[in-house]
Amino acid sequence: MRQTHEELEAVKRYVELPYLMTIIENDKKKISDSDMRMKSVYTNHLDEIQGKVTVEIYKLKNYFKSNGIKIIEAAKTSDSLNVEYSIRGYTHKMVLLWSKVKVDVTLILTEYLRIDITQLK
Repeated sequence: MRQTHEELEAVKRYVELPYLMTIIENDKKKISDSDMRMKSVYTNHLDEIQGKVTVEIYKLKNYFKSNGIKIIEAAKTSDSLNVEYSIRGYTHKMVLLWSKVKVDVTLILTEYLRIDITQLK
């Protein structure tokens, strides 16, 4: 049985969101260790984004449960993220190059920050 585009995107987003959480956490540590004067403002904003990402992960889990989607394995290699998952009992595989994951995570972060991606330098 074929997976829908929506299901494929949900699986991809679900496996990429933890990397966004890690990046945000690392950035918070860098900000906290810096000599910036208003670091609490920045870290609080990043905390809010992490909260929103956590809610999205929760919603994706519920979507998976109601649509018979399961992540079987997500394995990291030096050049890619390999995901094996099932949708309504049919097994699928996805390979995401790290360069693609980086772009996707950047796009997700710009969504949360409400930044126009065309304005990034």
